[in-house]
Amino acid sequence: MKGAYDIIHQCERLIEELGLKSQVELRGTFCLGRCTEDGVTVVVDDEILSGVSPENFREIFERKVLPRIQEGSRERH
Repeated sequence: MKGAYDIIHQCERLIEELGLKSQVELRGTFCLGRCTEDGVTVVVDDEILSGVSPENFREIFERKVLPRIQEGSRERH
């Protein structure tokens, strides 16, 4: 699992901390075909991101997830 549970827990905490429960859907999946790569593989919308670790998770979340949430909020207004 290469640290997937750590990433899940970090994501849950960050979603809670930032008040994003209604805007972020967190779900698990099985093989994404990248098991030979280092770190955890996650999907943000249709973008597959490999090499996610507890050390770089927050940066990836802020760079890949938050802009999409902000963009979606602007489109609704």
